[in-house]
Amino acid sequence: MAAKNKIDVMNELLKGFAEETTPEALSMAKLIHCLEDAAPAKNPAKKPPSPPSPKKSREDRKKKSTHYLSKEIFADLDEAQDKINELVRQRTKSRVSKSLIVDQALRMILHEFEEKGEKSRLTKEIIKGLHRK
Repeated sequence: MAAKNKIDVMNELLKGFAEETTPEALSMAKLIHCLEDAAPAKNPAKKPPSPPSPKKSREDRKKKSTHYLSKEIFADLDEAQDKINELVRQRTKSRVSKSLIVDQALRMILHEFEEKGEKSRLTKEIIKGLHRK
């Protein structure tokens, strides 16, 4: 094939069909456009958005937080998780996470703190720990 008969396909695609387009290419283009017009819409009329579901996602219910624990507390938390999971397995197949243990423990401690304030175990232990330093 001579160089002047070669068609730059990429150029044709980017620019669109040139004036020298072959009859076969033109009929193919017409066929494609006819099929596009006859094809049913891929996205039928959209339904109105449904009201937000009352069930919250995990991200809405929880917030990630990083806190440093002493090695002793970390080991105790591991041990407590194992023991709690042994007790829970008797009733259900679910496993208890460390996050759940910490969440429940903090909820109980903070509830007592709200009720008793200065006389709560949390306040007493913190003050006792500060005096030791």
